[in-house]
Amino acid sequence: MVIFLMAVIFLHGAAAEPVFVSTDIPQVVDAGQPITVVVNITSQQPVMSVWLTLNPASPDYGYFQMNLTSGNETSGSWTYVIPARPWGGHIDYFITARDNSGDSSQYPASGTSGIEITGEEPPKQFPWNIVIIVVFLGVVLVLTEFIHKPGLYRPTGRERARKLEEEDRKREEEDMAKENTEKDY
Repeated sequence: MVIFLMAVIFLHGAAAEPVFVSTDIPQVVDAGQPITVVVNITSQQPVMSVWLTLNPASPDYGYFQMNLTSGNETSGSWTYVIPARPWGGHIDYFITARDNSGDSSQYPASGTSGIEITGEEPPKQFPWNIVIIVVFLGVVLVLTEFIHKPGLYRPTGRERARKLEEEDRKREEEDMAKENTEKDY
């Protein structure tokens, strides 16, 4: 073991890059649950920064600095909590650690790794907003017909005039009938 460590120091010099000792990253999570990402890193030089990078295809694309939660800068655990995601989807990520000598390493060593978001699909919501809009427009249409437009619910001007003329004609006939009966007596 000692020979192995000496060989590593000889090949990489005193400032060997940070080493990802272990990771605690789920591959599958339930929708609506936050995702805790934990990596254990050792380095001969103090680790200055650990960044979680979410791939552009992921909904939360960006670079997020992980926090040292236990240990120290040369041998510690760094953590970041990805906010809960809705049902379905995939988050691609990689993690980069950089020490104060400028050496860096990445997990996974190349490319990205992924987290699947699973769980039950949320129930579809009934589109009540559309129903309310349709009912509102129907009420407005009916009220407009009653108030402003003659025709379907209100007689037209010609129909009203014809009705008034008919009433006038009936009155005249009644008046004439009265006059005729009065003359007869």
